[in-house]
This record gives sequence, C-alpha cells and structure tokens, in this order.
Amino acid sequence: MNRLLDFLKGKWLGHPLHPILVHVPMAMWPGALIFDLLSKWQIGGNAMVRLSFCAIVFGLLASLLAVPAGVVDWSGIKKEKPAWKIGLYHMILNLLVALLFAINLGLRVQTFREATTVAGVPLLLSTLGTAFLIGSAYLGGMMTYTYGISVARMSKDKWRKIAEAGGANLPPE
Repeated sequence: MNRLLDFLKGKWLGHPLHPILVHVPMAMWPGALIFDLLSKWQIGGNAMVRLSFCAIVFGLLASLLAVPAGVVDWSGIKKEKPAWKIGLYHMILNLLVALLFAINLGLRVQTFREATTVAGVPLLLSTLGTAFLIGSAYLGGMMTYTYGISVARMSKDKWRKIAEAGGANLPPE
C-alpha cells in the first residue's frame, strides 16, 4: 500500500504526480470545445467531429490517472486548513466535469464516424464542462500558489540548497 501511495504522490519523480497528469484533460477538453465550434462553423467537417471525440476520450482516460493522485495529495491536508475545503470544491468540480464529458462522449459514440457537425447538446456539454474545468483549475492554482499545497515536499535544507543554487537572496537561518 505504501508503494502505491508513494507512486501516486510522485516520490519517484521528486515532485507531485497530480499536476503533471491534470494538464492532459486541461488541454483535451477545451480542445474538444474548439473542434466542436469549428464543426459548427462548417470548418473541417467530420475531421473536427472525430478530433473532438478523441480529445474527450483522451481527457477521460487521463483523468482516471489524475483523480487518485489528486485524492492522495488532498488527503494530506489537515481538515481545519482552508485549503482542505478548497480542495473539496476542486474535486467536486472535477468530478462534475468528468461526468459532463462522459455523458458527452456517450451522446457522440453512435454518430462521430459520419457526422460533419456536432449536435447541440454535446456542444452545450463541452461548453459547460470547459467552463467548470477552468473554475476548478483556478481552485487548484489557489491551493498551490496561495496555500502552498504540495510545494514544500522536500526538507527545508534541500529547498535552501536549491534556492542558493538558483541565486536566490535567502534570509539568514
């Protein structure tokens, strides 16, 4: 069990795994929306419909890897800290986004091979999913940049050495 937790925490990388994985759905799902819009504007025909379908699939697959890594990171936050609640909202939004794109995928599976434009409901789901995804990414960034979640996983001494090597102006110990 500890090996799995260490893997999900990214110890083998020397930094958290979750931020690496979330970039895939963060790119794929807005990309699907762009491909949907291009198909609606009669640009690219079936190629755009297929690209959107593939982007949704790839984003869903990557999210299956990102979720456990994120849950492990979140579980290390003390419940009384503000970042814990922000992490909860971040997780709920991400689950909603994944659900919207899973439904979206289900609505397309029968037609994506032939359709030249995406239907209205899948386009709406791509729009809503992308909007919620951006909101969730904001919360994830807030956890990292405002509250420092997963930033200082190394010891203070290691961080000082890294900062000194980078030429940082450090306060005395």
